[in-house]
Amino acid sequence: MKGSLRHSLALRVTVMFTLIVALAASGLGIYLYRAFVGEIVRRDDIQLLGKLRQVQLLLGRPGAAELLREQPDYFRDTMSGQENSLVRITAPDGSILADINALGERYPLPPAAGAAPTRNAIAGWTTRRGDPGRVVAASARLGAGTVTVVVARAYAERSAMFAAYRRQIAWAVAASALGAALLAALMLRRGLRPLRMLAEHAALVRPGTLAQRLDLAHAPSELRPLVEALNAMLARLQEGYARLLGFSADLAHEFRTPVTNLLGQSQVMLAQPRSAAEYEQLIASNIEELERLARMIESMLFLARAGQEEVVLARRPLAALDELRKVADFYEGMAEERGLALACTGEASVLADAALLRRALANLLSNAVRHADPGSTVVLHASQGEGRTELAVTNSGAPIDAAHLTHLFERFYRADPARSDAEGSTGLGLAIVRAIMDLHGGQAKVATDGARVTFTLVFPD
Repeated sequence: MKGSLRHSLALRVTVMFTLIVALAASGLGIYLYRAFVGEIVRRDDIQLLGKLRQVQLLLGRPGAAELLREQPDYFRDTMSGQENSLVRITAPDGSILADINALGERYPLPPAAGAAPTRNAIAGWTTRRGDPGRVVAASARLGAGTVTVVVARAYAERSAMFAAYRRQIAWAVAASALGAALLAALMLRRGLRPLRMLAEHAALVRPGTLAQRLDLAHAPSELRPLVEALNAMLARLQEGYARLLGFSADLAHEFRTPVTNLLGQSQVMLAQPRSAAEYEQLIASNIEELERLARMIESMLFLARAGQEEVVLARRPLAALDELRKVADFYEGMAEERGLALACTGEASVLADAALLRRALANLLSNAVRHADPGSTVVLHASQGEGRTELAVTNSGAPIDAAHLTHLFERFYRADPARSDAEGSTGLGLAIVRAIMDLHGGQAKVATDGARVTFTLVFPD
């Protein structure tokens, strides 16, 4: 369960989205909190300067000196929130004319900043209870002389207000994160619905339903490349499975014939006593069938290794005409028995594995000799083109219908089923030729003009 959650795309996206919203909300909350605090402090400072100005005006009135001696609290009463308001008036010689400080707070005494101080002249301080305070000093006229006025204010309510505001921001951030998580989960569940439908459709694919394709028309644009890739994979699987079924059926058929021959001949021979010559004849016949089976098995193993790209090529430049002559010399006796002539023409250089090249040419020439008309000439021709080398084997014989041409290189495919066992053919020769050419990155082609059939091997330079 933990592993599935750790690898859940929806969970990871939800967590990331929630974190992003929480960070964004926290950043916004911090910005708003600082802006709010700054605005409150600015307004309190302006108000503090206003009260200082009121005290300066009162001191400048006639009779202010007597009022200061008789009713000093009058100056504090001019300020709102009297219990938190502090006023000190000092003479030029430093003597204190009035000190309104009911709570006995100790606060700094900034230097006087002239008769009209600005916010820059205001200093901060902290009360004994930890509340913030602000203080400012300025000069004022008192009668014929000048005094220094210090006005301070403790803001006990400010700390509680800021703390409440911080709690509100924290709750807002938490609510935003929770809402973001719920919305992200809902959106992802809806957004990932096409993926779930895709998984459901893919789960329905069975060997017998490979022809089905995933719905591309209703797939989101982001998933279309994936759907197209899966449909292409299904098409390849369908083709490969069909080929495997056909190959299995052909393989069973090809093995059944020699095995049936072996069993039938042996059972007939053992039905009654036979002479030594008859047993020798039976053994010789069985050896022929076994050799055919051995060739078929060896060919199938080669095709399997070639299909898995387990065959290592030893490529080197070869004289194409020399290779054609070597293969022609090997089949010269077989051709003479059939009254055929072999001709090697052309001049080219080919980059190939010598052993595999000769095997491909041998399969083509063997096929041409078996099917060529008696008295005709089988031509082996080499030619050099732009970026490629072509080796062609041409014979005159029975025409091949165009419908068979695209299937000739398939395993166990024969254009003429009646000649399936001719000369011990396994039906894998041309399939091996195509596999060899695939290993070389080349191509095997066949063409016919009615009376002549040409198999061509195309090698890249």
